[in-house]
Amino acid sequence: EYKKALELYAGVYDKYHYPNMRGSYAGTGDQIRKVADAAYQKKDFAEAGRVYNTLFESGITTRDFSQSLSFDDDYLIGQMKACTKGLLESGLTTYREGKLEDAIAVWKKALVFDLDNKEIKNMIDTASTQLQNLKNIK
Repeated sequence: EYKKALELYAGVYDKYHYPNMRGSYAGTGDQIRKVADAAYQKKDFAEAGRVYNTLFESGITTRDFSQSLSFDDDYLIGQMKACTKGLLESGLTTYREGKLEDAIAVWKKALVFDLDNKEIKNMIDTASTQLQNLKNIK
């Protein structure tokens, strides 16, 4: 529930501006980044991308304490791009093995945090069309 935790911190911080809350809020952001980094190291690009995106969407890097965070928007964006690339490559490998449904499932995982990626959407459309054509032949 990373999103929920960040929303709660943001709400309380914005309302009350408790000085000692800055450290807890930033520390929570850093711990969540570590979870994403660990998933990335394990090549779980879907989970890592989702968590990086949660941090990015939370707006934590725009807070007045952002200089104390161990990451910034550029880091999060770079990591999300790397996760997208990892999922694209994994999907292509699966696609080349003839596992069209599995490849589509991999690519759809990237859309969770890279919704506007036209390359992924095109790959999904192409593989879906090929899958449908194969089903029509049988």
